[in-house]
Amino acid sequence: MYFAKVNPNGTSQTCPSCFATVSKGLEVREHHCPECGYRTHRDHAAAEMVLHRGLENVVAQGLWGTETACQVGLSGVYDLDKWRGAGILKSDLGKPALYP
Repeated sequence: MYFAKVNPNGTSQTCPSCFATVSKGLEVREHHCPECGYRTHRDHAAAEMVLHRGLENVVAQGLWGTETACQVGLSGVYDLDKWRGAGILKSDLGKPALYP
């Protein structure tokens, strides 16, 4: 999974289908592109543009298809690994825990 900041400026004024500029006031809630005819809710179109910009960043940085997360430093992983190997017999695996 990859997370990065994306410039949100103009995302509701750009068509996510053809990237044409489609100016509209805040009261206009539907995106309708006069260039390509694409129609959707204004917020959906803006979200699509944020996605396009994010994917452009991933491709530009050469991260497409590479692993961007790993186990090192994840909260609780070290403790879980210690617990897994802490004197549990293989014959006891799968048995319910006994509580005092």
